[in-house]
Amino acid sequence: MKYTMKKTHIVITLFLMALGFSCTDESKYPVSFTDLNNSNAGILKIIGTNSVILTSNIGTSKYETTFEANDRDRGRLFTSADLYVSFTDLTPSNGGTDRAEKLLKSYPNADFVNDPITGLPRVIMTHTATEIMTLLGITLPEIVNGKDQFRFRQAMVFPDGKIYTNSNVNNAIAGTGGVYKSPFENVVTVVVCASDLAGDVDYVTVVTGAVVPITPCLPSVSGTTTLTKVTHGEYGLGDATFGQYECAWSDTDAAGVNWIDFCNDITVTGADKYGLVYSFSIVSNDGTTMVVDWFNDYGDTGTSSLTRTGGWPLGLNFL
Repeated sequence: MKYTMKKTHIVITLFLMALGFSCTDESKYPVSFTDLNNSNAGILKIIGTNSVILTSNIGTSKYETTFEANDRDRGRLFTSADLYVSFTDLTPSNGGTDRAEKLLKSYPNADFVNDPITGLPRVIMTHTATEIMTLLGITLPEIVNGKDQFRFRQAMVFPDGKIYTNSNVNNAIAGTGGVYKSPFENVVTVVVCASDLAGDVDYVTVVTGAVVPITPCLPSVSGTTTLTKVTHGEYGLGDATFGQYECAWSDTDAAGVNWIDFCNDITVTGADKYGLVYSFSIVSNDGTTMVVDWFNDYGDTGTSSLTRTGGWPLGLNFL
């Protein structure tokens, strides 16, 4: 079938790209690290983040991001990685104001520890919300409405006095979806609601449309997918079709779509491996089983009954 062949071709292409891009050895990068680094002598690759400023629980709120350093001497050349923070007030009605950038901490090269797999130095930058707010002179009433932003900027300092940061990094390095993932900046938006949607999700899906006969999916398809926490309130959906790709195409899961939960309002971002985007709407939600209609922009559609340990918050809504 034409579409099946198209999907197969894309899968092969993505697989080959992955072979070329996913290696930690910079000799495998699509562009020589040294060549790409002519105007940017170092990178701080984001390995993972677990940052949240939650107004209902400031005591446990924090900025926490793991960085992996690299430079022309595999991370041995730079002097320090400095972390700065500023505050952008997006809710002026509660009396807050912007705060200018201040140095939060300077991490010397010696604080970085070589990762046993990549051989490159890593550090976890962790700071509590209380520490950050005290430094900037911000009180809880100024952020209690949420949506304000703390902006964290990283800067690599080198022995010759050069500094590399978000103002002089090139696009190939800065892209968060690329190989280098080094934008030298993280933005943490203040939230007022806790979110806990991560975990396994059991589904029963009635496929109502696909661009092939859906006989293999009848009367329904069942299985389990996972909502994986990316950061507070953001979750990667393991299979946006809840089984349709497997039953209709004998294909792997439609991963790459994220749900972002802000006080029970969910926005959908990302696309699956074929670049297809998805929309979801809730048919019903009794707290135990949530029934959703979904479709993508190719024409795959379905209705899925979803259950998860701990149930679903009442009042969830897809924007």
